[in-house]
Amino acid sequence: MIDTHKSAPDNVGSENEAQTQSVGSAADNGGITGTKITLKPAGPLDPPGVHGRKTSPKRPLSRRNVVAYMAKIGVLAALSTVLYLFARFPIFAVFPFNVLDMDFSDVPALIGGFALGPVGGVIIEFIKCVIKLSTSDTMFVGELSNFIVGAALVLPASLYYKYHKTMKGALISLLIGIAVNAAVSVFNNYFITVPLYSTFAPVVMEVRVEFACYYGLGFNILKSTVASVITLLIYKRLSPILHI
Repeated sequence: MIDTHKSAPDNVGSENEAQTQSVGSAADNGGITGTKITLKPAGPLDPPGVHGRKTSPKRPLSRRNVVAYMAKIGVLAALSTVLYLFARFPIFAVFPFNVLDMDFSDVPALIGGFALGPVGGVIIEFIKCVIKLSTSDTMFVGELSNFIVGAALVLPASLYYKYHKTMKGALISLLIGIAVNAAVSVFNNYFITVPLYSTFAPVVMEVRVEFACYYGLGFNILKSTVASVITLLIYKRLSPILHI
């Protein structure tokens, strides 16, 4: 008769190797041993959550974080408003109501969108335009148009950058923002801005196509490109301050 001997499994590894976590325990009536899951050390290419790799914890939402977020929004919105009110000059002076005045108010909104997220950038654009309403000389049409095309630049750019936070990602995000801004500007000027202006200045309907597809398009491409270049040059210097 052959005596069958079952030996206990060898212990694999040491203190410096992977840790083993036992899940479950012997069943009360069945005597079945629990399943053993081995958490191996994560490699440099392992995605988060695989082989025991730890993911970076999200910053908890607290009153202090909310106050800091609102303070940064307020500072950038104030700077954007100042640029919108006092740092403007005409590009195509032939058009009335100063609708094609160059300004740099989108720069703080872009910086805020990159540092604080897409919603933060849009909020900065909104606050800027709401404050400008108190001094509007365009029956609020200019402020509405500025918000639409400004958000069309900031939102897609900061949304892409949120998931591609590299120099290449920043460049691509700004190019996307410029392209979306140009497309939205044509739609906005043709279907919203010019028709609204025509209610108190009917003559503008005669240059509707020229305004939307030529002068307005060229102006918005120039404006968004200048804002994007400035943002690309200064954002990395300001980023540590905004992330404190």
